[in-house]
Amino acid sequence: MPYRLPLELELTILELAAPPLAIDSLHDRVDFFIKISLVHRSFTAWAQDRLYDQFLYTYRARPDEHKRLKKRFEAGFGRDRQLRRLYLDLSRLPRLPEDLHKRTAPRTDSVSSTINGRAYTAISLSGPGDTGEGGTRSQEQACEAVAHFVRRADDPGSVDHWKLCTMITERCQSLDTLWLMPPECRLDITALPPPRAIHLDDGAYGGTWAYFRSLPVSCKTALFLRNIDLDREGAMDELGNVDIRHLVFEVWWSAGVIVRELGLRFSRLETLILHRKGTVDPVTILGLLPASIQRVHLLHHNFYNPEEQADIPYGLPQLESFTLTWLVPAAASEPTMQADPDSDLLPDLQRRIESAVIAPKCTFKYLRSTKSPDEALADAVADFKL
Repeated sequence: MPYRLPLELELTILELAAPPLAIDSLHDRVDFFIKISLVHRSFTAWAQDRLYDQFLYTYRARPDEHKRLKKRFEAGFGRDRQLRRLYLDLSRLPRLPEDLHKRTAPRTDSVSSTINGRAYTAISLSGPGDTGEGGTRSQEQACEAVAHFVRRADDPGSVDHWKLCTMITERCQSLDTLWLMPPECRLDITALPPPRAIHLDDGAYGGTWAYFRSLPVSCKTALFLRNIDLDREGAMDELGNVDIRHLVFEVWWSAGVIVRELGLRFSRLETLILHRKGTVDPVTILGLLPASIQRVHLLHHNFYNPEEQADIPYGLPQLESFTLTWLVPAAASEPTMQADPDSDLLPDLQRRIESAVIAPKCTFKYLRSTKSPDEALADAVADFKL
């Protein structure tokens, strides 16, 4: 009989081997636990419980989309079991919402709209044998909608926006983490209770989404931004008007914008994690942080280290932790720096930073890491318990 480890130890090993709770790994994580649940009956209940830790939904333009989603909810999430972690990909919602009221043919998607006060319901096929391609004459039928679009052209103060169906919002009243890939236009989900963390990724539309005031954010919410272009007109105004205390830039596009606006827009910022492939000056970043900042972690491939020092040291009385992680390719023994590639880089940068900042409560850390950017970022987030 083959020897087995104690069950508790086996489950611990499987937990460590599972793909992380990161936006790029969520589907792999679900597949992992599905397979583990089938390996042995002693793993089944444990793996199925992990499967209920997250719910992944990607919108598809299908007439029965609402019915499909309802069946998935009923299979594992009853009224007594709320969603804790939700992956919501709505990037395929119609790009031209103004055309919704013209859709009277079958095979439309499960969305509805209210245009200038007039409601237009979603249209579905008349039956399972109806293809909508001329073989059978279809009857227009109203079906429930996954999302609802609202437009009031006659109201200057109204903003066009999408809203989620109540079937989703009712199950998100205890939400801990939201991974959101938004549609092209505004998505208003402010009716949801603010979760602990919101991960926003606009890679589908090149970072043009900038409707931050439509997110359910509180002072306790950690906001993770990925593929967001803050150079877009109005983006910083929207973001700056949200009471953000914990901000993480997973893929940082607009370096100049963020550096200039840090102290002006985020006067109550407490936690900041920045990851960018370009070259930055960490002293300049520290000099623009608000006095409220408590924890900072910079993850970069290259740093600019000019010889001149700051005329007046920057005072950051609340700063408790500053970490600089130098991301070095595994094959390279030393990273590069623009100022002097032949010098001992990290000590020089350390001296310059600590002479430019007055932070009596701060612990400074300087790390050189050969981990992938995603792994290093995950470590930084875990270190701050975000």
